[in-house]
Amino acid sequence: MKREYRKNRKYKKDKNPGRWKKVLLITGLIILLLIVSGWFALERITLVEPEWPAVPDIDPFPERPSPDDPPFHREPFAPTFEERREAYINWAAEYSAEGLDGEIILLEAGKETVDDELLQESIERLDKRVDNSDFTMNRLVRIYYKYKDRLSKEQKEELKRAFLDFRYWLDEPDPTDSDAQLFTENHQIATRSNEYLAGQLFPDETFTNVDRDGNWRKERAREAIENWIDLRSRTGLAEWNSITYYRFNLGALLNIIDFAEDEELVKKATMMTDLLLFDMVVDSYYGNWTTSHGRVSPEMVQSAANDLMINTQALLWGLGRFERTHICTTALATSENYDPPPVFFEIAHHHPEEITNLERHSFNVTEEDARRYGLDFESPESMKVWLSKGVFLEPQLLDLTFKVADEWNLWSIAGDEPLLIGLARIGKWIDDITNIGILTWGIENMGIEYKGAALTEVNKITYRTPDYSLANAQSFRPGEQGYQQLIWRATLAPYAQVFVNNPGRMSDGRPGYWHGNGRLPRSAQHRNLLICLYDIDRHKGFLEPNHFAFTHAYFPRWAFDRVKEVEADEGGGWVFGEKDDGYVALYSHQPYRWREEGPDAGQEIIALGHQNVWICQMGRKKDDGSFDEFIKSVTNAPLQVDSLDVEFEAPGVGTASFGWDDPLVVDGEEIPLEDYPRWDNPYANVDFDSEQFTISHAGEELHLDFANNERTIR
Repeated sequence: MKREYRKNRKYKKDKNPGRWKKVLLITGLIILLLIVSGWFALERITLVEPEWPAVPDIDPFPERPSPDDPPFHREPFAPTFEERREAYINWAAEYSAEGLDGEIILLEAGKETVDDELLQESIERLDKRVDNSDFTMNRLVRIYYKYKDRLSKEQKEELKRAFLDFRYWLDEPDPTDSDAQLFTENHQIATRSNEYLAGQLFPDETFTNVDRDGNWRKERAREAIENWIDLRSRTGLAEWNSITYYRFNLGALLNIIDFAEDEELVKKATMMTDLLLFDMVVDSYYGNWTTSHGRVSPEMVQSAANDLMINTQALLWGLGRFERTHICTTALATSENYDPPPVFFEIAHHHPEEITNLERHSFNVTEEDARRYGLDFESPESMKVWLSKGVFLEPQLLDLTFKVADEWNLWSIAGDEPLLIGLARIGKWIDDITNIGILTWGIENMGIEYKGAALTEVNKITYRTPDYSLANAQSFRPGEQGYQQLIWRATLAPYAQVFVNNPGRMSDGRPGYWHGNGRLPRSAQHRNLLICLYDIDRHKGFLEPNHFAFTHAYFPRWAFDRVKEVEADEGGGWVFGEKDDGYVALYSHQPYRWREEGPDAGQEIIALGHQNVWICQMGRKKDDGSFDEFIKSVTNAPLQVDSLDVEFEAPGVGTASFGWDDPLVVDGEEIPLEDYPRWDNPYANVDFDSEQFTISHAGEELHLDFANNERTIR
């Protein structure tokens, strides 16, 4: 049979045996050509060339000062906290009584009823569980506890219903498919404070979203609050020195201080409030919080007039001036249980010839740090901490991120973008099968914006004299995407402020035009000298909506007494500003131009290029002579720039060298840029991860012992 088959089968000899080889070769060449063409097309599509930016779509900030503006106080306008409290309530009741904060002030001033329309609008926010509704509830909790006798029966019932129905954490049902983002550091303490105090109000009532009673809510929230305080007291805040969000942290803690019946919890909240206020006072310049910030809004960094925490500082120590009301100042002004430690007042009014504060916050996503702080990369309980640091896209956490994203419906973090979510799921599926790390590669290379939200360890420095302040986050995640971080800032007066960033948008998004960075710099500071290096990717991530090959400086000419420019041989140059007895010198190695149109006309310096070296040196009349003498000494100082390697013989500082891969060295001594203590300044020397704090000055002292829950004022 076999033989018959072979016999009948017809074989044709291939007269061209190389044909198939040619076909395969041509096919391979076509595929290679397509791959190469696709690669070049992608390179072309994602390539970002330096070009002069259009006028941004942003609100004009800051508002220019007018002769009728109230002054910024450099001396206390009233000697005691009680007098300043009374002054604030009177001022706010007359000039800034808007929203719930204004309503609280009016109630404190004697108003007998609660505005029903405002109350119903606020309750509606809770019912819809819109983003920031937990902040709204912080204010409603204060109204319910402190002014309950001024609420009508119907208003009490409506507030009670809203409190019982509210969603207090991510693992709870979400019947309204809300957009409330409860996972960040400030939202966690805000919503847990609400949960505890609502549970305390209605211990035996059923909270409908979880079908559990108030006692269960209170106990669960208490543990979460204690954990939040324990970690942040030892390691600082991931959202370090945030003008935008410290006020919400403080508002939530002050509610606990005023209304919680648990004395131990009240003591812990009081001590944490102390630490947050010390964070602020030690890094402020006459009431203006002029340090580096982990998260900030654009309008808050261009002048003291928009620094909302200056309102708080005016109340606490009489510096700066009153601005619009907000939750922190309202809570402080109406608090019956929190008295600011006297030592903070003494520190606020201490203006020595020079002072340096070294400071450290947060920690990294490593096995060592995870073990040290009782965390892991597998449990949802640990994920609460990792989420608060914005590090959910770190490789070690991706499995856990996917797990809780499904369980807690956290895909809204991605903006419910089907493409992004779909790509993430496909990448995860491929990695689960092959373990090739395609998801990590995609996150690192495709420009996922939330990568920039990571707030890991930061080492900060603030250097002050009576005539200026200079502050920096030392070499924080250089070259990576940013989000809302303000890396460095120079301050001479309320409106005379200078800083540099690489915009992330031509608008006020995150990162925006003036806050955050598309790509973070590598910057280093020693005393009054700062060197800031930018090395911006030539290509944007495929999913990255914006990427710009320029850096720019905020330098408001109108805010200075004099501004003078000196060109450099290489094409860049120096811009000098004088305000009162303080000076600033800002150098750009790339050629620069002033913006002369749009909202930033006369206050924006733009330098094109993927790379640039910026240098900022501060000076003052007492140390450097006249403004002209300062200009002469800086411009005559030898300066060499080779790509991103810098050597500068900084007047009064020494010969400083710095590079993208090299340390900061001054006169042959390497200046540490990491492993700072929790605080190192004339008022407090505290190791990182300590539970003991002693803050002292001018005969006043505050001692905090978190291990034994003891607060001592001497």
